[in-house]
Amino acid sequence: MKAYRVEVVTTTANSIELSLPEPVLNDECKKYNLATTIYIISVSYLTCLDNGLTKLEELEERTYKRKHKIQNLTPFTEYTLKLALSNFYVDKLSMDLQYDAGVKLTTTPGKLNAPEDVMVRVLTPTVAIVYWTPPKKLYCVAVSYIVKWLQLANNTEIQEATDSYEIIDKPERTLDGKFFTIIRSLLREQKCNIFVRVYPINFYKYFTDSLTKTVYMEPRNLILSGVSTESMNISLIPSVNLTIHTGFGYTLEYKSYGMLEWQIANSTEVNNDNITFYIKNLLPRTLYKFRLILKYPMKDSISPDEEEFTFETLGKQMKAL
Repeated sequence: MKAYRVEVVTTTANSIELSLPEPVLNDECKKYNLATTIYIISVSYLTCLDNGLTKLEELEERTYKRKHKIQNLTPFTEYTLKLALSNFYVDKLSMDLQYDAGVKLTTTPGKLNAPEDVMVRVLTPTVAIVYWTPPKKLYCVAVSYIVKWLQLANNTEIQEATDSYEIIDKPERTLDGKFFTIIRSLLREQKCNIFVRVYPINFYKYFTDSLTKTVYMEPRNLILSGVSTESMNISLIPSVNLTIHTGFGYTLEYKSYGMLEWQIANSTEVNNDNITFYIKNLLPRTLYKFRLILKYPMKDSISPDEEEFTFETLGKQMKAL
């Protein structure tokens, strides 16, 4: 009936190593071989809810050894450890456990889990919105987020500009609970790598990055993939899963130099991430201009200058007399 307590040996960002006490036997029990002692450690901590309230969480660790490490904890978090001793007979008789008053300690600074479910949606050729969810096991650690983007031209990294990242202490939320921010001043017609970084406030060196998402601010150039005297096949090679990840849409328009109004290419086919437009009923040996209208949520964009896409139909063969 002694008040036993845990002794903390070392504390890290994600674990607590304990030394557990030697049981003191009642004098009447010393002449018997008693059942093995079971050390039961109650671990409790506060977790923060989205509505600003807190909730007390509790888990239980059991061990027969006097050295024990509690793992998978979170940095900067205060834990309360309470100890009770038990054995086979205590469990068999369903006796109440007697816990001590508890020991409070806080784990050391360390890296948190990475932000999850990062998704990028392009709004215009130079603006994108980034969504993410907070890392798991964040508990009540106060954190900041950094959304970083790096643009690449011809697979070569462009030197980061001063506005290539945004620090967010209090991110906005969508209705379904995701965090989001809008990044601007992106470069047109460039591939862009975007990721979200999380770190405890005032401890920047303990950062953790999410997986990187790659988007193209505009698709690649149009390609003449087939031509005859009265038809053309125009192919577009967008980035992988561009329509899924960005909400991107497209319309191909064309006209000859003698036409006043732009015509819409309505016949399309998607195959292996390539988009092919089929244009028929054209005139032989005629130059046609093409322009691609990119459909973004905020506004449409003509990509790029229409003069870059000029193709000619084939001429008819002359019949022999």
